[in-house]
Amino acid sequence: MLESICGVRFILRESVDSTQDELRRLLESNLHTSICVLARSQTKGRGSRGNVWENERALMFSFAYNAPLILPDDVPAQSVAIFLGCVIRDILREFGSSVWLKYPNDLYIDEKKIGGILIERWRGALLCGIGVNFDSQKFGVLDILLDEERFFARLFEVLQNPPSWKQNFSNYKLEFWRNYPFAFHTGDERVSLRDALLLEDGSVSVGGRVIYNLRECGV
Repeated sequence: MLESICGVRFILRESVDSTQDELRRLLESNLHTSICVLARSQTKGRGSRGNVWENERALMFSFAYNAPLILPDDVPAQSVAIFLGCVIRDILREFGSSVWLKYPNDLYIDEKKIGGILIERWRGALLCGIGVNFDSQKFGVLDILLDEERFFARLFEVLQNPPSWKQNFSNYKLEFWRNYPFAFHTGDERVSLRDALLLEDGSVSVGGRVIYNLRECGV
């Protein structure tokens, strides 16, 4: 069982309401502790826009951006989910997956969602929740068998010495075209990405209108 990797302590729960809520509870006494909460099951897992994230068999974890983890200074506040999504995408690809990042925070295989990234700010801390489906009747699933210990070792190794936003984002721009058949939500509005132009800070221009993803839950 995982205990500690790269200075990050792991807390394994068989079942929680959500890994984000469990992380908050564990940080109550020490906001600056470096913890990753990993769960086998969630009863009230949360996705973007306050939606319930239903899981069957999945990788589900949450961590806070505390030392030794480093968020590059040039990452725009509204684009942390894109930055982290690109890091996770690249690691999964290292292991043989064909995953790509749909704007702004969903992990996809071909045309099916397999997971997503949830970013929340709480008491000045940045809490990051990630879910990746291994098995699902409703959504897509990861296309490789994942060694979780190797994945976490690589993830937290990268996050201790991460690429810059500019370096990370340049790769993301190259495959933004994958988004054109899709849409995303901002507030209660559904926005088509068909003619969207991706801007350097992670916002998009649609019909001359610049849209920032500033949702507190699921940036």
